[in-house]
Amino acid sequence: MTVSTRTPVYVLSSALIMAVCLVPTLGAQRGQGGGGRGAGAAPQAPAGPTPRLANGKPDLSGYWANPYTPHMAARGVFDPATRQPLKFERQSEALPNAKAPAAGGPRTYDLPYTEWGLNKWVTYDPVTNGDYAGNCLPFGMSRNINSPHGLQIVHHVDSLAFLFEQDTWFHWVPLKPDFKWPADIPESWNGVSTGKWDGDTLIIETSGFNGYTRLDTAGHPHSRELKLTNTFKRLDSNTMEHTVTVHDPKTYKQDWMNIRTWRTKPSNEVIMEYSCNENNLRALIEGSIKVWQYPDDVDK
Repeated sequence: MTVSTRTPVYVLSSALIMAVCLVPTLGAQRGQGGGGRGAGAAPQAPAGPTPRLANGKPDLSGYWANPYTPHMAARGVFDPATRQPLKFERQSEALPNAKAPAAGGPRTYDLPYTEWGLNKWVTYDPVTNGDYAGNCLPFGMSRNINSPHGLQIVHHVDSLAFLFEQDTWFHWVPLKPDFKWPADIPESWNGVSTGKWDGDTLIIETSGFNGYTRLDTAGHPHSRELKLTNTFKRLDSNTMEHTVTVHDPKTYKQDWMNIRTWRTKPSNEVIMEYSCNENNLRALIEGSIKVWQYPDDVDK
């Protein structure tokens, strides 16, 4: 049997929310045909030099194993200016009245929240109120990159595209210095990005968010003021350093950063189709997954 569709099933529970959109009924059988995962996967080739584009810049193209990051504060939070561990008031303070966390726990004062941001963090309850990801709505740029299924980067001198296996989403990034998005482009789940080079490091800045998403599965909040800065520095043919900086003065008193390492997937693995609705639509109709409602207090 050849399996080409990843079909996740969700059960509305705290265990689900910890792994929302991660439980394939068919994806586990990848490799029985053209999938190329699981037993028999080819070992990664020894690292070679960093590949280059026609303009001499690093070519970020490839099928990448980006680290699964359901809880961004648990992976190490750094000061973007110094790359040293971030220090802030009330750090690690217990929040006994907070809702149970969606991933990790117990829920603590783990980031430098504003009053508005802290309220969003302690009241986040996807089990009771429904989770937009379990409803197959877009994860948002941050949660897309945090998802565990891998992504393909297609890189050209003038642009770059992220092809996320997670629900077969994509995100396009212009790299031409004179490119400008239309002034009246609406806010969106993933925002809009622009890219620029600093030496051999690609810097991608993303803004224009609608405020409906969360930064990760744990539910770390953000507002419409969010500006994400992702950097990518390819170290060799197999490895890339990735950083993500969160700037959102409505939600956080200080900017903060994660530092991660990406590695290419084995050569016989391929990105596959992912259909969230295939099982979740039935679960929504039957009521085992709670219908998520658009929030009316996005920036209140």
